[in-house]
Amino acid sequence: MSDVSAEITNWVAGVTGGQVKEIKLVSTGGRQGYRVDVEKEGKPLGLFMQQGRPPGTGQFSTVTREAEIFRALEAIGVTVPHVWGASEDYHVILLDRLEGGAWFQEPPDPQQRVTLAQAYISELAKWHSTPAADLALPSFKPIKTARAHQEDQLAGIRKVFQEEDAKKPLDALARVTLDYLEKQLPDYDGQAVLCQGDTGPGNFLYVGNKITGVIDWELAHIGDPMDDIAWLTWRATQHGFPDMPERLREYEKLSGIEVVPQRVYYYRVNACARLGPWFGLASMAPAPRSTEFAADNDRAVHGGQWVTGMLHRRMRLEALGQALGMDLPPRITEAPGAQGEHSNMYHGVLAQLQNAVGRIEDRLASGLIKGAARQVKYLKQVDLHGESFSRAELADISKLLGRTVSSFDEGRPALADAAREGKVSFEGYFLYHWNRMTRDDFLMREASGKMFERSWPKVK
Repeated sequence: MSDVSAEITNWVAGVTGGQVKEIKLVSTGGRQGYRVDVEKEGKPLGLFMQQGRPPGTGQFSTVTREAEIFRALEAIGVTVPHVWGASEDYHVILLDRLEGGAWFQEPPDPQQRVTLAQAYISELAKWHSTPAADLALPSFKPIKTARAHQEDQLAGIRKVFQEEDAKKPLDALARVTLDYLEKQLPDYDGQAVLCQGDTGPGNFLYVGNKITGVIDWELAHIGDPMDDIAWLTWRATQHGFPDMPERLREYEKLSGIEVVPQRVYYYRVNACARLGPWFGLASMAPAPRSTEFAADNDRAVHGGQWVTGMLHRRMRLEALGQALGMDLPPRITEAPGAQGEHSNMYHGVLAQLQNAVGRIEDRLASGLIKGAARQVKYLKQVDLHGESFSRAELADISKLLGRTVSSFDEGRPALADAAREGKVSFEGYFLYHWNRMTRDDFLMREASGKMFERSWPKVK
């Protein structure tokens, strides 16, 4: 049985020298993956096949380059899956199938969390303590200094920003982001290392207290080790990672590399920029962005993408504000609200939805109900605070523009244009976005759950 073409099945047989028993599509992360069962010399062989990105997609590596990375890391003792083959014709990479699950949610046992985090730090230190020039990475040659590689990365970011600007004028926040990255490039000119580029929880597998493999190297590049540390703090914000300052002290001892906070702050902004000029920015278009859920994947169905999108807005503003040395006002954690005549109904509807989830075995149906519950929680807060928050935002816009505006359709685009043209100060425009974000974030605090409490972890 096979969920792929006969050509790919034959390719797997040729690469492994065995008989393909089954290739079955399985649920994975952002890329499609397949469980592959092969019989070789009378013994079962469990493999995993993952599709690569289409050629020329952003800054993602090709499957053959990703295979090269796995092989180089395996050679220095990093816990990664063994590579059987990679095909540019079929855009797939074939690996050993690893046991375990990914850390998208923190393990329930606190000691297990610490043990796994320490094990991951050991893996990270292992590949960082080996200079990139000493790794078998021919497609990454020539290996230059960390600063020179960051300059190359900035050239790619600038190209994407310019292409997007030609389609639609970039927001002032995006323009300041690129300006900051180019003008504040760290002075560090030490040895370059291999950076995973999406480093930390969610991109390693584990069983019990043991890491079974560090996975997903499609964003790997050569650069400053603090680039990876910044990504680690990113993934920790989304998925949790205990005692970050202590873990980074362990990293310093194991790798011999000092963690420099200002460089980490720089690469946090760089990580946001790598995801595009519009990533994490609130829409300033006339029509407010829809809060409807798509239903094309599990995270969308239960509202995870909606919640993560709100977190990303906060993370981008926090990262840029910290890097620029701005003193940001505290987030809203309490606000007075007027009870509406239907307020009590929200509690009843949520109770009914919660009761229904426990009675439904169908995964998709259960996810849809959870997504509906998130929306009800959000609507409950909008009913309490939406009107007063809207008045506050319109007042902020009016103050910056120096005239009264009565609608978002009028005010938001006008303010975005004024910021691009330098008619309002960047500090004032940034503060507008911060205040708007904190209000939207507060409206979603019940729907966000633990995500509402999370923020960039301290590094020292």
